[in-house]
Amino acid sequence: METAAYDTAAIEQDYELNWDLHAITNRDEAIDFLRRFENKLCIYSSFVNIIYSSYQFLIPDNANYEISVLPSQIAHHDNFHRIPKEAVVDTGIFLYPGECSGDSGLFIKIPCPLGLVSSREMPFKAGLLDVIKQFQARDEIFLPIVIKGSLREYESRVPSLHLHTIDLKQLSHLSELELESLQRVVVDNLMKIFKDN
Repeated sequence: METAAYDTAAIEQDYELNWDLHAITNRDEAIDFLRRFENKLCIYSSFVNIIYSSYQFLIPDNANYEISVLPSQIAHHDNFHRIPKEAVVDTGIFLYPGECSGDSGLFIKIPCPLGLVSSREMPFKAGLLDVIKQFQARDEIFLPIVIKGSLREYESRVPSLHLHTIDLKQLSHLSELELESLQRVVVDNLMKIFKDN
């Protein structure tokens, strides 16, 4: 008699692309905020080691505690495989709506590199230029992506997105063409956000 076996890979993969919203107070506001970045910020799955640049967020009508990330089935050329967890680095950078501080538009919270103050909060465009310069000074490229758990609450229960970046030094196993394509897609997507704000 055959023993039934669980498809643990399918369960874990499904879990990786389902984002829990139980800790978010205003889920509707958080979902609206997140949708601003759909197909503009790439999403990383640590289980399958893939960066997805083309996807959609699915919000079931009967459940407001979870968002599912559905990768595009036709844009395989915009998915990047063999990306190890070590290549995805926490930046400590957050995006949040300016309404949090009585302003409008998108804002960015940047940790201070020297630790003199905890962080700086700036309008998105000025802050992004500052971040890019910080990375260039270290001979690195700012390649922001999000992962499960990136959607959080900021002060006053305002939604925010916690950004990670891709460490290209951890991707020496990829071809030059793959690396160029990855950088192009992430930068092009970031420029869409820049133009919208």
